Amino acid sequence: MTMNRKKFFLFARLMCILLFSCTTAACEGKIPAIEEPPVPVDKSTGKMNPTIVSPLYPTEDVVIAEIDVVRDGYAVDPTGLSDSTAGIQKALDDVAAAGGGTVWMPAGIYAVSRTVKIPAFVTLRGDWQDPDKGNKYGTVVSVWMEPEDAGSAGVFELGGSGGVVGMTVYYPYQSIADVKPYSFAFYTKGQGVDYMLSTVKNVTVLNGYRGIGAGVNETTAHEQLTVENFKGTFLYCGAEVYNQADVGTWEEVSISPKYWEKALKSKTLKSHAKTEQPKAKEIAEYVKEHAVGLKLGDLEWTEFGALHVDGCKIGIEIMPGKRIQFAGSVYDAEIVNCETGMIVHEIDERWGMVVARSTFENGIYNEVFGDVKMCDVKTTGTIEGFVFSPETPVNLKKYAVDYQRTYKKPKAKLYLLDDGINKDEDTAESIQALLDAAGKTGGVVYIPAGHYRLDRPLTVPAGVELRGASSVATRDQSGMSAGTVFECYYGDDENNGIADPAFITLDGNCAGINGIRIIYPENSPLNENLDTTYAVRGRGKGVYAVNCSISAAAYGVDFRDCDEHYIKKVTACCYYNTYLLGGKKGVLSGCLQNGTVIYRTAGEGLVNWPSGDIWEQLFDPITRKKTQYIIVDGAVDQRIYNTFIYGCANMIVNRNSTGTLAVNIGSDNIGDEAAQLVMESGSMAAINVMRYNGYSYDYKGGELELYNRITILDPNEETVILP
Repeated sequence: MTMNRKKFFLFARLMCILLFSCTTAACEGKIPAIEEPPVPVDKSTGKMNPTIVSPLYPTEDVVIAEIDVVRDGYAVDPTGLSDSTAGIQKALDDVAAAGGGTVWMPAGIYAVSRTVKIPAFVTLRGDWQDPDKGNKYGTVVSVWMEPEDAGSAGVFELGGSGGVVGMTVYYPYQSIADVKPYSFAFYTKGQGVDYMLSTVKNVTVLNGYRGIGAGVNETTAHEQLTVENFKGTFLYCGAEVYNQADVGTWEEVSISPKYWEKALKSKTLKSHAKTEQPKAKEIAEYVKEHAVGLKLGDLEWTEFGALHVDGCKIGIEIMPGKRIQFAGSVYDAEIVNCETGMIVHEIDERWGMVVARSTFENGIYNEVFGDVKMCDVKTTGTIEGFVFSPETPVNLKKYAVDYQRTYKKPKAKLYLLDDGINKDEDTAESIQALLDAAGKTGGVVYIPAGHYRLDRPLTVPAGVELRGASSVATRDQSGMSAGTVFECYYGDDENNGIADPAFITLDGNCAGINGIRIIYPENSPLNENLDTTYAVRGRGKGVYAVNCSISAAAYGVDFRDCDEHYIKKVTACCYYNTYLLGGKKGVLSGCLQNGTVIYRTAGEGLVNWPSGDIWEQLFDPITRKKTQYIIVDGAVDQRIYNTFIYGCANMIVNRNSTGTLAVNIGSDNIGDEAAQLVMESGSMAAINVMRYNGYSYDYKGGELELYNRITILDPNEETVILP
C-alpha cells in the first residue's frame, strides 16, 4: 500500500468517526461539533448583586462577586455541552459598565469558542483546585477554538487592573499525534486602559500550546504583569513576554509534562476529550523535544521567585527585545531535567541579570556580553559565556522566602454599602456605621465600585476587612479610574502630620484593607505644603493591606509594632515615606512606588493636578530628595521581596531591627547622592539587589550582608559583609 493510499484510508476513517460522533452526540451526551456549538438562553438582567461565594476549594480571601454567571442566568452551560462564550463575555461587560468588580464562574466545565476579553478593572474568577493536590480541577474552561499559530490572544485577553483568577484551561481537541498550535491562553497587548497591572493567578493549563503572552506581536509596551501560582503543560512554551516597562512580578510558576499526564486520570476530562488521549510517555517525549519553559524578552527589572521548569527542551530562554533587552532577578528557581537549562541570546549588556538560591541542570549558555550573575546556584553541564559566581561559595539556605504566606482572612459575613449613597458627599459616616456593625461579629464591609468622598477618618475593627471592588492588584489606568476609590479630604491640612490619626486605622488584630485605591485630590506635588497623616495605620497583630494603591499622600502605611503584618501588591507614590514597618515576622511583597501613580491618577475632583514634566515637578524637587520608601524600625525578621522603586531617595532604611531580609529588590533613578540601602543599626541581609543611580549602601552600624548586587554600568559589585 502506498503512502497516499494510507492517508486516504486514514482520512476516510476519521470522517466516519466524526460523522458518527455528530449524529450520536445528543443520545450519548457528548460535546457537539466545534463548528456549530449551541448557545444557552440568556436570562440575565445585568443587575449587580455583590455576594459572598462559597468555593469548593480553599482560597486565601473571602470571595465576593457582583455576578455569578450561573445563578444570575447568563448564557452559560457548566456541563460543557454548549458554548458559554457569549454569556461569560456579557457578564464581564456588565460588571465593567457598573464600574468594575468580579464575575464568578462556579465549578464546572465551560466551553469557549472565541477569545474572552477581560475589561479593565474586572476579574473573572473561578473555583480552582491546585493540580498538585487533586485532579477534579473545579472551574474548567474547555477550549473549542480553532488553532491559530500566532503570538496573540487565544482564550483570554487581559485588561489593566483586571485579571483571571482560579481557572483550569483544557484543550479537548489537542493531540500529541496531531499537535494543534493554539495562541496564548492568557495574553496582554498592553495598550490604552489595558497597559498596566494585569494579573494571572491560581490558574492551570493542562495541555496547552502557548501559556502566557505579552507584547509578542505589538510594538507597544506594558507594565506590571503579575503572575502567581501558574501551572501547566505546554507543547511550545509556558510563557513568551516582551516589552515590559515598569516591573512585573512572577511567583510560584510550575511548568512540567506532569499536569497533562495527571489529567489523563480525570474521568470528567476523559468524557470531554475529542481526540485519542496520549500516553504519559508520549507527552514527556514531545515536551522534551519541543517546549521552552519561559521565553523572556525585554523585561525591565522583572522579579521572579519560585520558578520550576521540568522536562522541557529549554528551561529559560532569554530572547532579543523589541525596545530594550532583558534585565531581571531570579530567586528559588529549579530548572531540572531539561535538555538545556538556560540560553541567553540577548541581555542588557550594561549589566545583565541576577540568579540566587537556585538549581540549573544541563548548562547555562550566555551568547552575549551582559552578565549572568549567580550566588548559591547549583549547576550541572556546560557553563559558557559571561556567567559569574562568587569566588568563595555562599550558602543562602537560611534565607528562605515563604511564598505561601498570607493574611488571616475574615469571617465570611458580608456588610454591603447601600449602592444609592451619594458618593459626592462625605460618605465616612455611612461606611463607619457598617464597620462598627461588622466589628461585633467579624466580617467584610464591601464598598462597590465608585469614587467616594471622605472628609473624616475611618476605623476598621479587629477581624474586619474593608474591601473594595478589585480582586486583584489595582491602579488608575491611563486616565480611567474605575473600581473602588476613596477620595481623601482628611489629614492634608497645614497642621496635619505623622503624629495625627491616620486616614484609615486598622484597630485590632487581623483588621485589613483589600482592593481599594486611596487618592488625596488636593495634595498635588505642585502644592507648597505636602504634609498629610499616614494613609493607613495598624494597631494589632496580623493587620494587612493587599491589592491597594495610594496616590499623593505624604506618608503611606504605618505598621510599627504590628507583629505578622502583611502587605502585598500595593502600588503607590508617597512624598516622604511609603512604609514604616515594625513588629515580628512582617511581610511586604510585590509592591512598587513610581511617580506615574500620581500622574496617571484620574478624577473630576483633582485640584492643581500635575500634567507637565514629571522630573521637574515631582522627582527632582521632592521624591529623589525626600522619599524613604521603606523604613524598618524596631522589627524582628521582617521580609521584603519582589519590590521596586523609581525616583526615590532611599529604598530601605534599617533602624534598630534584626533579621531583616530583602530579596529581589530594585531601584531606578534614585537621587544621585542617595544610598539605595541605609543601615543604621540591627542586622539586615539583601540578595539579588539591582540598582541604577546613587550608590549602594550607607553603613552606620550593625550587621549588613549584601549578596549578588548588580548595577547599570557596574555589574561587578562584590559581596559585602559588615562589620
